[in-house]
Amino acid sequence: MALVPIKGRDCAGCTACCTFPPIHTEKLQKPANTLCPHCAEGQGCTVYSARPGVCRGFFCGWFFLAELGPEWHPNHSGVVIRSETIEDDTITLLVMHLSPFLVSEQFAGMVGAWIEQGVGVEFERLGPPGHLPAKMRINELLEEAVAARDLREMQKMFAWALAHIDRNHTWEPDPTPVRSALR
Repeated sequence: MALVPIKGRDCAGCTACCTFPPIHTEKLQKPANTLCPHCAEGQGCTVYSARPGVCRGFFCGWFFLAELGPEWHPNHSGVVIRSETIEDDTITLLVMHLSPFLVSEQFAGMVGAWIEQGVGVEFERLGPPGHLPAKMRINELLEEAVAARDLREMQKMFAWALAHIDRNHTWEPDPTPVRSALR
């Protein structure tokens, strides 16, 4: 399945993709959850035409899923959908920060719809700056609540899953030094 971007959607000042991923290329290195030295916060990449392949190959899922409304934009939702997992019948929801959207009916309804369709849904949570993220598959946690169409129970499980990661995960440091040979 080829991903086709939806017309009219743009980054609108979001620079999440310049922050969360670790980058390990010959010309650019940066640890996870740190701002790229070539990112102008709120504006984007200052070396866009020279950016490495890993940056060229990342596409925010918000650009490709027509069922997502404007409330899913990462700046509003605090969630980045990692598009590299969409074609694998998995959707990874990278939770950049906690927001009211995570307990909204729109969020629970969409996650429930994906689970009903047999799509694997994962929460990925950012660690402290310079640490790798943690990931948790949530399908099994939500099966009963989704089958019962119990949004309140789903919201409770979302909160539990994120709190569980935050309290119990041992964050692995990303020792990558910041280095760039891009101009």
